[in-house]
Amino acid sequence: MDVPYTALPAQWQAERSELLPLIDQAMSTGSFIGGETVTELERRLAHKCECKYVVTLNSGTDSLILGLQALGVTNSDEVITVPNSFIASTAAIVKLGACPIFVDVNDDMNINHNHIRRRSPERRRQSWRYISRAACAI
Repeated sequence: MDVPYTALPAQWQAERSELLPLIDQAMSTGSFIGGETVTELERRLAHKCECKYVVTLNSGTDSLILGLQALGVTNSDEVITVPNSFIASTAAIVKLGACPIFVDVNDDMNINHNHIRRRSPERRRQSWRYISRAACAI
């Protein structure tokens, strides 16, 4: 049995009538970077996630950089991560001048927490929980 990794055509058919007017509005007004549409999206996401604020960004890479900055990661820090993540994970760490420290993964391809404990904590600022192929439903 061949099970598809994603079902984008089916999802598009299910959501097409709701999404097309939003896409048309964004493209017609150019309001996909800032503006009322983005503010409303952030408000709805904050409500859905039960948090006070949400900030939307242009890419996953920038979200990783912003997250590390919010945690106070600087050029003297080490960040524990996994080698099987997308390159953006390591690039974000390096962009801030920090040093990525790679640890092994379990059979399920997620970070092995036992290896985190073995690392020297003197310079460690953060360790990322990496969940392979995770999806967030909003």
